[in-house]
Amino acid sequence: MAELMANNDKKSVQPRIAIGFFGITRSLKWTLSSIQKNIIEPARSLGDVRLYAHLYQQEYVLNPRSGEDHPMDPHEHQLLECDEIKLEKPGTCLATANYEWVRSYGDAFHDNGKSLANLIHQLHSLQQVGRMMNEWKPDLYVLTRPDLLYHNSFYQVLVDQLKSPSNSLTLPNWQWFGGYNDRFAICRPEAGTAYTNRIDLISEYLLRTGGPLPAERFLRFNLHKNKVALNFCDLKASRVRANGEKVEENFNQISFTKRMKRYFQKYFD
Repeated sequence: MAELMANNDKKSVQPRIAIGFFGITRSLKWTLSSIQKNIIEPARSLGDVRLYAHLYQQEYVLNPRSGEDHPMDPHEHQLLECDEIKLEKPGTCLATANYEWVRSYGDAFHDNGKSLANLIHQLHSLQQVGRMMNEWKPDLYVLTRPDLLYHNSFYQVLVDQLKSPSNSLTLPNWQWFGGYNDRFAICRPEAGTAYTNRIDLISEYLLRTGGPLPAERFLRFNLHKNKVALNFCDLKASRVRANGEKVEENFNQISFTKRMKRYFQKYFD
C-alpha cells in the first residue's frame, strides 16, 4: 500500500509538458517519425504530456521563394493525434494583423510580400496554439513546426529547461540571420507567453526601427524587450518541402563573438 501511494504521489508531481504545433503540416508524413522519436517520446519519459496544434486548412502549397508547387493532404494533421487542435482557413489573419500597413514598411524577403504574409500566418498560428496551451498551465512549452525533420533527441534540453527559471527559453544555436533562430523553442511559462505573443509587438517594432520585418530580428526584439533569459542548444532540424525534399541546412554554430554581441544588444533593443 505504501509503495502504491508513493507511485501515485510521483505521478501527481510530474511536470506538465505541452507540445504545440503551428503553421501547416506540409510534409508531416515524412517528419512524423522524427517528431515522435525526438520530441514526444522524450517528453513523455519526463512528465505528463499533451499535444496541441493550430494549423491552416489548405489543399495546395505554392511558394515561389521555396520552389514549392504541390498538393497537400488536408487530413494529414490527424497523424499527430493531438489532444486539442484548431484548424483555420488561411488569409483571415492578414487583415487582423494589418498586413498591408506592415508591408508598407518594406519587404525583407524581396518576394512581393509572399514570405511576409507567410510570417504573419506563422505568428498568428503561434499565438493561437500558445493560448490553447496556456489553459492547461504547463510547466514547460515546446513550440514546434510539423514540417521539420528533427535530427536529435530533445531529452537533455527538456531536463535542463525544467530546472530553469520561468523566464527561461532555449533556442537553436544556428541560422540567427541578425537575430535568433525561430524554428522551434523550448521554454518555461513566462518565456512561453512572450514567445507565442510576439505578433502583438509588430507595430512597435516597425515604428521603432522603420522596418522591414525580418523574422529573426523581430524575435530578438521580442525576447530582449520581455527580458527573457536565453539558452542555446545544438538541436538540429531540417525543413522538408511538400514533395518530401529535405532542405540542406547550414548547422554551423554561431560564433562566440556573435553570441556576445547579442548579449549586449539586449540593453539597446
